[in-house]
Amino acid sequence: MKISARNQITGTVAEIKNGPVNSEIVVATKGGDKIVSIITHGAVESLGLKVGSEALCIFKAQSVLLAKADIALAVSARNKIKGTVTEIKDGAVNCEVVLSTPAGLTVTAIVTEDAKKELSLAKGDSVYAIIKASSILVGAN
Repeated sequence: MKISARNQITGTVAEIKNGPVNSEIVVATKGGDKIVSIITHGAVESLGLKVGSEALCIFKAQSVLLAKADIALAVSARNKIKGTVTEIKDGAVNCEVVLSTPAGLTVTAIVTEDAKKELSLAKGDSVYAIIKASSILVGAN
């Protein structure tokens, strides 16, 4: 199946914290980054997720916030992925910003042109991609 979400990261379920309604899923990537998702407990069961099983984390580029300073570590969003800007595609209103991490992940963000200017984003900048755990969908085989 093909989907329109730009960010599709594979990994292995490293931890599951079950609650009565929602569960927290931690997926470890091959490069050592961790992606945290909050999904329903029913979804965990229907997907057959267990520690050690393969998982696919999916999130839209519009769900990614960008920050340049280390202050990004002081936000409530569970996913803070540090990377380097490798590409910027400008548009009339929005732009696409592509980050690469040292571990080999690629994360795409869509931000406004005004936000790009306010952050003075340029190729080679070190930035954080910030994604709320509730914005991460999880898939399994």
